[in-house]
Amino acid sequence: MLLRRLLFLSIAVISGFTIVDYLWANFLRDDPATWAMPLQEDTSASQAFLPVELEPAFTNTLYLPMVNKYSMPGYVYPFGIVMYGDVDDNAGLAKMQQAGSGWVTTFVLWSDIEPNAPVSGTHTYDWSKYDTKFGNAKAAGMQVYVAFGGNPSWAAPSAWGVLPPSSLPDLANVVAATVERYDGDGFQDAPGGLVVNNWSFYAEEDTQQYWGHQGAEFAQMMATVSPAVHNAHPEARVLIGGIGYDWFTDDEYHNPPGPFVRRFITDTLGTLNTSYGGARQYIDAFDFHFYLVTAQRFPTIRDKALEIKQIMSNHGVGDLPLLVSEMAYWSDTPTMGSSQTRQAQYLVHFYVGGLSMGIEQLSWWTVFDAGRPELTDGLFEGQDLSKPKQSYLAYQTMTRELGYARFTSVLNAAGAEGYVFMMADGTQKTVVWGTSPTPTQMSFAQACARQVEMLGSSSQIVDGGAGDLDGAANGQVRVQVSQDQPIYVGACN
Repeated sequence: MLLRRLLFLSIAVISGFTIVDYLWANFLRDDPATWAMPLQEDTSASQAFLPVELEPAFTNTLYLPMVNKYSMPGYVYPFGIVMYGDVDDNAGLAKMQQAGSGWVTTFVLWSDIEPNAPVSGTHTYDWSKYDTKFGNAKAAGMQVYVAFGGNPSWAAPSAWGVLPPSSLPDLANVVAATVERYDGDGFQDAPGGLVVNNWSFYAEEDTQQYWGHQGAEFAQMMATVSPAVHNAHPEARVLIGGIGYDWFTDDEYHNPPGPFVRRFITDTLGTLNTSYGGARQYIDAFDFHFYLVTAQRFPTIRDKALEIKQIMSNHGVGDLPLLVSEMAYWSDTPTMGSSQTRQAQYLVHFYVGGLSMGIEQLSWWTVFDAGRPELTDGLFEGQDLSKPKQSYLAYQTMTRELGYARFTSVLNAAGAEGYVFMMADGTQKTVVWGTSPTPTQMSFAQACARQVEMLGSSSQIVDGGAGDLDGAANGQVRVQVSQDQPIYVGACN
C-alpha cells in the first residue's frame, strides 16, 4: 500500500509538494479506513483498448458455476485479487470471478468488530460486516485471505502501530472469537459455514511509523495471537502480514530515504527464536508485498523472494511457504511513464515469476484505479467496471492458461525469459517473453504448438505449416517472441 505511494514521492517533490505534506497526506495520517475508500475517478483521457471480444459472461451479473480449485492434492490455486473494502459485485467481485480469481485478500479491522472497550471483562463483538464479505466471497467460489489490524482507539494510539502490552490480552480474545466464528467446525460459527484458513497480522508493519523499529514487540504480539488462532482453528495458518521490505530508512538507492526498516524481519524472527521458543511455533507462512520500487535491488519478484527466503533460512524457517498479498504496476503514461500494455505485461511477469519461486498465493492490487497517477494499478479504469484495461484481459488469459499448472523449470534461451509448467493433463506449457529490443525466434520440439497471446488470441501452428517460422517440417515449431510481451506455448487441442 505504501510502496506504490512512495514511488510518487519524488514526482511530488519535483512538482512543489513538501516531503512533510506528502508523507502526512499519504501514510503518516493514521486512518486505515481511507485506504479502502473509493477516490475520485480519474477523468483524464482513457486508453480504452479491447483487442479481443470479451466473453459474453463479462456482462452477466450472476456468478458462474465454479470449478473446485482446491481439489487437487497438494495444489494451491494461486491467483487472487485485493478487495480491502466491500467484497461484492459493485466492488468487482463478479468480474474477478469471471477473470478466474480464486482468492480475495481483504482487511478485518478490530475496530469494526469491537469498537467499544470491554466492560468489566465482557467483550461485545459485531461480525456482521465480515459475515457479508466472507459470504459473498464464498458465493463466488473464492477463498479469503485476511489482513488483520485496525486497532480501536481504546486499545492503542495507532490503528496499525504498536500495541501496548496491556492490550495484548484483548487482542487475543478478539482474534480467538473471530477465528472461531470462521473455522467451519459447527461451534459458534457464522451462518453459512464460512471458513477462513489464512490469517495475517497487520500490513506493511515494517513501516517505521508502525512496528518497524519494534520487531521485539511485534514478536511478542505474534506469540500472543498465534496460539489464539491455532487453538480456535488448528488447520488455520498464521502469517506475518505483508512486509514492505523496500525503500528503507537507510536506503542506499533513494534520496530521501523511505519508511521501511530493513532489520524488522531479522528482529522479529530473532526475538521469536530467542525469547519465545522458536519462530516456527508462531508462524506458518510469510507474506510480502511486491511493487517495482527499486529495480537496482529487486528487478524481479524472484529477486525479492530469494532475499526474504535467505533471511528466513538464517532464522530456521526457510522452508515455510511464501505468499504475496499485494503486488501491482501502474498504467499511467504522462506521469509514471507506463501504459496499459506495460501494466499488462508486468502483471504476467509478476505472477509467472512468483509461481516459479513456489509462491503459493499472489493477489493483485487492485480492481479499480484510484484517481492519481501512482494509483493507476487497477484492472479497470477509474471506478468503471464497464472499462476493463488490458491488464484485466491479461489476468483472464493467464488464469485460463495456467490454472492447475505446476512450475517445473526455467527455460534457458538467449534473448528470452521463459518458464515451463506441467499442466494437469501431463502436457507442458511455456510462458516466454523477449528480453531485447530485437525479436527472438525460439523452437519448440513438437509437431503442433498452440500459441496464446497475452490478451487471449490464440492460434495453432503445425510443423512446416503457416506460422512456423523455419518453414520446414523438421519436428519442431519456431515462433517469435518480442521484448516483454508474454506468450503461452503449449500442446495443440
